[in-house]
Amino acid sequence: VNDFLKPTLLVGLFKPPEELSALVVMELLYYYALAHQDSFDVRWIKNGTVSDSLIAPMADYLMKKENGGLQVKGGCRVKQISIDKDQRDGKMYARKIEYLDTRSGETEAMEDIDGVVLALGCQ
Repeated sequence: VNDFLKPTLLVGLFKPPEELSALVVMELLYYYALAHQDSFDVRWIKNGTVSDSLIAPMADYLMKKENGGLQVKGGCRVKQISIDKDQRDGKMYARKIEYLDTRSGETEAMEDIDGVVLALGCQ
């Protein structure tokens, strides 16, 4: 990782890996490898993007599997995750999340949540 991935991301995106979302890293590596196809022995995505070919189908699958109990908020940026300590066992839990919907420009909130997964990155 430190010999190849970190320098590639620093040169390609001017940021260390820990500041980038998984989607951005995947897209950069996909683009980088496409430019050097003869150097790699892998299968390539024939049509679309990483998001169209990998992320969207996975999100659809997970939402169907959970029968509406899972929400995937694409195109949103997390602004704040409010956490509390459970009085019974002392464990920390997420109770509320505020996010910016980049499509509408509105800040929205979700309360009474069971958990939060930051699958592609956060700021």
